[in-house]
Amino acid sequence: MTSEAYSSLIKNYKQKGTIMVPFKSKLNPISEEDFLNLKNYCTKVKKEFIKIGDAGEKNHLLVGRFITDKKKPEVVKNKYSKKVISILKKKKITDLIKKILKTKKKLFLRRVQFNEIGKNCFVGRHLDIDSNPNYLVACVIQLGSNFKGGVYRVYQKNNKKYYDYAPSKGSLIISNCLYPHEVTKVKSGKRGSLVFFISYDKGLNKRHH
Repeated sequence: MTSEAYSSLIKNYKQKGTIMVPFKSKLNPISEEDFLNLKNYCTKVKKEFIKIGDAGEKNHLLVGRFITDKKKPEVVKNKYSKKVISILKKKKITDLIKKILKTKKKLFLRRVQFNEIGKNCFVGRHLDIDSNPNYLVACVIQLGSNFKGGVYRVYQKNNKKYYDYAPSKGSLIISNCLYPHEVTKVKSGKRGSLVFFISYDKGLNKRHH
């Protein structure tokens, strides 16, 4: 893959705080097999209804958890967590994130969860660093396309404008955790996505210390 293609992604990330890589793009690091497995694990994992998010935002969605990060990262005990984690730790995915961040440092998964947002539901505007000050990026793998609405909206630091990302099947969003964002109301269908948070730190959650 050409360095120009990566340079374009890096430039967009720096300018807007977020990039979206379509599934069919050669830059997307997720294989068809891994995508299908992730979708299967997320469909089967036990879910809970969430009205208030980790950053205190108003929400209305179902969440299935694989790694939690309340006091520190902890793998959730179920049949799917380790399988999901093994896919997300693959070198191809890690290497893309490192390129976007322009780093060679070791990266750690701190929180991994499946979000299912149904009709008239949403994720309220929030800052991911309010959940953990050490979060670098939130990564979102879109697991389906049978929905309308549910745009990933990223506000710029001056709060005067925003960019909308309409995720499609298999797309990968990488979003800087310093930028406020939300998922707008889903107008029809169900919007399912696997969300994972990356940090240089694997210790205690600094939010509580």
